[in-house]
Amino acid sequence: MFRDISYYKSDLDACMARVRAFFNCAPNAPGALIITFPSVLTLRGPALNQYDFEADIHAYLHDYLEYQAQLMEIRRGIKDDWIPSVVPYMGIGEFSAFVAGEIEFGEDTSWAKPVLQEKGDLDSLRLDPNNKWFVKLNSATRYMVQHIAPYRIPFGRGYYSPLDLAWALRGEAIYMDFYEDPDWVHRLLKLSAEATIWFARAQAAEVFAPESVHKLSAWHCGPNRIALGEDISSLCSPSHYREFGAPYTQKVFDSFGIGEIHCHSAGPHVVPEFLKLKRVRQIQIVADPNTARPVDILEDVMGKHPELFGRSSDFPVISVDATADEIVDYYDLCRRARIIFSVVTDEASGSKDAVRMFRNKQPS
Repeated sequence: MFRDISYYKSDLDACMARVRAFFNCAPNAPGALIITFPSVLTLRGPALNQYDFEADIHAYLHDYLEYQAQLMEIRRGIKDDWIPSVVPYMGIGEFSAFVAGEIEFGEDTSWAKPVLQEKGDLDSLRLDPNNKWFVKLNSATRYMVQHIAPYRIPFGRGYYSPLDLAWALRGEAIYMDFYEDPDWVHRLLKLSAEATIWFARAQAAEVFAPESVHKLSAWHCGPNRIALGEDISSLCSPSHYREFGAPYTQKVFDSFGIGEIHCHSAGPHVVPEFLKLKRVRQIQIVADPNTARPVDILEDVMGKHPELFGRSSDFPVISVDATADEIVDYYDLCRRARIIFSVVTDEASGSKDAVRMFRNKQPS
């Protein structure tokens, strides 16, 4: 399956030096980083709905790791700033089922139906270490780390933000709850924040088990770091996010030490709110169809809120989806902030071309 990490990333030491210098704001730090993802749209992973996760989750994990090995084989020789890693993927349903609910699997994603049909149902929710999916997900992480570690591949994952978890448990009704019963929403969000911290610490215990931890894992997904998805913020006003999102995301970040945010280009109006959070190490803006491009969003927010950006460790790194042409056209954004350009290409040759164009923009 996997081979030694140096097989996939022959320039790993040089790559790690660049990445460390970049995040540490060292004097020799590059102005920006580039990460490429070739063939992720053309090479299909195992179909989730073809597996019996109840009976044998390891059968899926085995095939998933085989798929990851294929992706890593494709990207051999690409001298970008990606550090080889494997993130477990079972859709999105598992991100709330560890609290309550059942996961339904489609071909390439999953979901869990809301469980809080009535507000009184909140009183019955518990953080149960015997919850079926809590147990399965920790077992899955243990399996992956044990099978990855001998091949020197670090590991990382993210979680729902408290607001996203509250939405998953309550469903669309939460948007009316903001207006009709904000106190109840805050009760739910308090539980969601506690659940996120609880689950993330259980996962970290598996990732950093002494017998299997990788020397790069502490850098890539250390126990003092947590990454949260803030997808639901795209459908909230900035004022609603300030009330119902930010305080609980901040609580999670404070609990771990540093945090990272994943958001979407459908919600550019909330990006300034993320930048105001404390302990944020990185904000990732992912491209959605029929919305502004992440690089355009970044440029617009920079123009309106220049005080929220900088190239010191007082300001977060900004990761944006970009095309090969955009990394050239928007490269100068890195004069005002630390930028990571994330480029998806159909083939490895496209990634190599993007890296070449990017390196040509960098000062020698």
